[in-house]
Formats: sequence, C-alpha cells, structure tokens
Amino acid sequence: MKPVALLSALTFALAATASLASAAPAPDTVFDYTTPVSWPATPKLHSVPAAFGDASAVTVLDERSTEFRKEGDGFAVYETFHKIIHIRDDKGIEMFNKMYLPVREGSEVSNIKARTVTAAGKVIDVTPDKIKSTTEDGNEYRQFAMDGVEKGSEVEYYYEQKRPFYLFGSEFFQNGQVPCVTARFLLISPPSMQFSAKGYNGFTVSPDSIIADKRIIVGQEENIRDLPEEKYSFRDQYLSRVDFKLSYNRSGDGVPVRLYTWRDLGKRAYAFYTTHTDKEDKALQAFALKLPEPTDTSLGGRISFLEDYIKTHIDIDKKLTSADGDQLVQVLTTKTANDEGIIRLFARLLLWEDVPFEIVLASDRSGIPLDPDLEDWDRAENVLFFFPGTGAYMDPTQDGTRYPYVRPNLAGGRGIFLKSISLGSYTTATATWGMVPIAPWDSSSLDMEADIRFSGGLDTLLVHGRQIMTGYGAAEYRPIYTFLPKDKQDDANKDIIKSIGNSTDVNNIAVHNPHMTDAFHNAPLVIEADIRCPDLIENAGSRLLVKIGEIIGTQTEMYQERPRQLPAEMPFPHKEYRTITLHLPEGYTAKNLKDLNMDVSYPDMGFTSSYTQTGSDVTVAIHESYRTLRYPLEAFDNFKKVINASADFNKVVLVLEKAN
Repeated sequence: MKPVALLSALTFALAATASLASAAPAPDTVFDYTTPVSWPATPKLHSVPAAFGDASAVTVLDERSTEFRKEGDGFAVYETFHKIIHIRDDKGIEMFNKMYLPVREGSEVSNIKARTVTAAGKVIDVTPDKIKSTTEDGNEYRQFAMDGVEKGSEVEYYYEQKRPFYLFGSEFFQNGQVPCVTARFLLISPPSMQFSAKGYNGFTVSPDSIIADKRIIVGQEENIRDLPEEKYSFRDQYLSRVDFKLSYNRSGDGVPVRLYTWRDLGKRAYAFYTTHTDKEDKALQAFALKLPEPTDTSLGGRISFLEDYIKTHIDIDKKLTSADGDQLVQVLTTKTANDEGIIRLFARLLLWEDVPFEIVLASDRSGIPLDPDLEDWDRAENVLFFFPGTGAYMDPTQDGTRYPYVRPNLAGGRGIFLKSISLGSYTTATATWGMVPIAPWDSSSLDMEADIRFSGGLDTLLVHGRQIMTGYGAAEYRPIYTFLPKDKQDDANKDIIKSIGNSTDVNNIAVHNPHMTDAFHNAPLVIEADIRCPDLIENAGSRLLVKIGEIIGTQTEMYQERPRQLPAEMPFPHKEYRTITLHLPEGYTAKNLKDLNMDVSYPDMGFTSSYTQTGSDVTVAIHESYRTLRYPLEAFDNFKKVINASADFNKVVLVLEKAN
C-alpha cells in the first residue's frame, strides 16, 4: 500500500491543516534567523581528514534546509542544497566533472550556482547558459559540466527547490563512495506547525525550538564514512539520515492536537480496505457464488485456494490509477486491479468467506524499516494478510507468491497489525506492533543430487543432476512455470540445472511440483536432467584429474581486503544439502579422497563435507546451513569462513590413478 495513494483514495485533503501556519515571509525572503549560505567570491581550498585519505573524493560540506511556508490556502516547501566536494584522484574527477541535480516531481528548481576551484585556487563558474534540463529513466535533472576539475580541486554547488506540501520527509547524508566531513540539516516551520524529527546511524537532531517566530530543528554529523554495498547485507537501513513528519497542530486555543499517528494510519487503512458500497457488495456476492469448491476444505486449504483463484483470474497491474484499479465493481468487471484494488478484493472476499484475518503493514528488510517512534507513513507501503487461525501470512499484491510464503524481505521484521473491533454496527481496527516471522531454516532448501559416471573415452563426466528446492528456495522459481511460455521455461530450466557442473550441454529435463499451489504443502520443486561436463576432467598420462568441486557450481567468495562495516543478513535462513555419487572407472583409484573432508561449523551456521566409499563408488555428503537471518559484526569472521568453505570445496580436484 502506498500511503500517498491511500491518502488520495481517502480524499484526505490538507485543508484540515490549512489554518496551522501563522503568517510566513514571502517566498523570496532571505532567512534572517539562520546563518546564510556562505558563497565567498574568493573561496579557499579545504584540508581533508587523514582518516579519509584513501577516498577518491570527500564531501567537505553538505548542508540542506527544508522550510514549510503557508501560501494562500495551502502550503509549499522550500528546500536548499549546498555541497563542497574535494577531489582526490582520477576516479574522483570522473565522478564530479559532470553534475546531475535531481528535480523532484512537481518541483521548481531555481538559483543554481556552481563552480570549480582549481588546485591553484582559480575559480571557474558555471554560467546559466551551461545548465540544461534532461530526463533519464523518467526522472528529471538539471545537468551541467564542471570545467577545471583536477586532483586537489574542489567542486561546489548550491540550488533551491520549491515542492508541493508533504507530510513526511527524509534526507540521507551518506552514500557508498564519498565520505563527508560535515553534514548539516535545518527544518523550519511556523510555530503552530510542529514536526518530529529523528536522526539515524550517528546523525544527531536537536529538539525543536522557537526562534524568530519560527520552529527550528537542527541536525548535524561530523566525519561520516563512506558505506559501500557489501555482500549479504541490506545497506539502506544503516545509512546516516534524518526523518521528519508533521506531528502536532498547535493553532487555535494552544492545545496541541496529535496528527498522523500509527493508530490513525491503522484506522484509515483498515476502513479503506474493508469498507464497501451496496453496489460493490452485490458484485462481490455474484463473484463469490461462482467460486468452485476447494479440494482442501481446511482453513489453510481455503485460504490457499482463494489466493490462487484470485491471482489466476485477476491481473495485478501496478500502473493503474486509483480510479481505474481500486473500485471493486471495476475490478470484477475488467478482471484487472492495482495494488489497492487487489487488497480490497481479498479483504472483502475473506470477510464474505468468514475467514478471520488481520491486515499487516510490514517493514521491508531491503529498505528502511518501520520505526514505532517516528510515524512515517511513507514507509508503510507493504501490506500482508495475517491469519490467526493458521499463524501464516499471504502477500496479496504479488502474483508470484503463494500462501503461506510471502516475499522474504517482508518477513523477519516488525509490522503494524490491524485487528478489527466492533462497537455495535461500527467496525474499526486497533493497531499494534508485532514481528512478521520468517520460515524456519530447515523449511527452505537449495539441495542438489548428482550421480556421475565417465564416458567410454574417459574424457567427459556424464552427470544426472537434480536441483531440489523447498520453501523460499522454491518460491523464487515457481512463477517460471505459470507466467512464462514453454520455450522460455525450457531456457530457464537449462539456466537452473546448468549450475551443476557449469555446463550448457543439458538434455532430458524433467520438472516436478512446479505449480504455484504446491507451496501450500511445501512440495519440493525438482528440476532434473542429464548433463555432459567435458571441462570437468583432464587426462594427465596415467592419471585423471576430476574437478569434483565444480559439480556444486560457482560459489560466492568473500576474501575482502577492506574491513567489514555491516552485519551480514541472509535473504532467508536455509539449508543446502548436496549429495555427489562418483562411480570410479574400472581400474582407477582416488588418491586424495581426504581432500573432500571439510568442517567449518558453528551453532547457527556451518559447512561440512565428508565421503564414504563402497567398492568403486564414492559418495560425498555436503551439509551447508544458515539457521538465522542476521549475523552481527562480531560473528562476521565465522560467517565469512562458512561462505568461503563452499568456495574452497569448489576448488577440490580428485586425482584418479590407474593401477599397474
């Protein structure tokens, strides 16, 4: 659920808060209660802290301000941005010799200033005629080149932006490549309009104060390190930032009125998704009476049937506008819905079928999680259904998921649970915080079986391979068999199965339990085929070199030089159990079977491999598991050892020697 869409659908006009602000200065008034942006005619170059010595560029100063002003019957927001960047090397030159200033939707950009200060102190201004408007990937920018950018130079720019009024905002002051010496943020509003603000990951925010008839919130942080993307992490939640939202109306008699709480959102969301008209109710009744009877009449079976039926017969088109896609009569007539429409359809149908449920506004682990302390409705854009009778969840807006599995990034975090309560004929919902659990590690598998024989000429490994996936491991692939045409399915199968031995010579593919509804009983999705792997064997005189480790496919390696900065986080806990059976050719013995034995084990993760031999058959059992979702920094070295153990096994080569 997009709160903006929800607010629009609720016709939640801002007129209710139009009386909040007292008289504000004219739009072109220079603030006399803050230090104005410094733009000296002869700027001086800055020194860079030694701690940032390896960075290609360093932001010396990043200062921004956001002011809410009353204009006529409404509000507007005036933002300023000012940055100074010190260039250290050729990569830094490449990063900042051309600038793209983002223009937010519905905004007006003005008063752009930009210049380069060369290493020798020469100032090269960007003239207005050099500033162009451009659009890339649907986003608007102001683009211009920075002349004279060199090692030891500095790039500086400033611009202003007028935006339509908004309730919730966020500013990030940290990115992947460029550290920052000083970051500052200023939030300004009329006295009767009180915002809440919170800094994250080191960014410090002051309480609000009234200065010169304005409410002021100031934020600052020094020496913000760069934070590049790292494997097995969701970085965004760890970035230095400030979030803010309108919290109180202090107009009228001076008694503050609390605004836009999580409780308010819960009531509005529940009402929006469950309220219906008589016309909608009749259309739903006609639709529901034509539903086939589910084969499994248990509560879980009914939920599974309803979800699959709706997602099979209603097209979810996220681009539909609210008017087209969230009205139930329109949805049931056109068989097309947007996210809001499909949620409303599920809610009404579940009520009709007397299936108890709670609507959940869920955090996204790959983005910014919901925070109970700051009611930022913009973060509450993901909706799940929770079924108390089964303890399981449904992901209504995703046609590629099926009960009881939801997108794994929406599990393992906090959510707001909207539970209905009735007072006579009036029904509303309470909003409480809870955890959306992720499925246990042993319910999700990425297993493999490989039976290996040798060709007659002993120059190719003949492998019968099976990929066996359950839980979240299968959920990633099952949509292939519902939404792709047959030829595309064949291509996808080859891509999946070729990971066994990294060979494209794949034949006799068979797929088992590919249906979306197979998720209900967690039936394993099995893809098997015959694979020819000539590259996994080498003839070395009387010896055969068998690259048995490559049977498990290419593995992630984590031999990094830079110290780890982020904790590790898995997409989902899981196991990877692999069995490799190697049938030795007649007259050959394996000389280094002990190389197959590995053991890197910890209580919550591990990689072990061992072998047994019966006659000419060598069987290798590999158990790899990640039993929890998150691994803190203090456990990262162990995590890295487990990850690298599978990469080390991948390099194992068996030496087969022919007996004299």
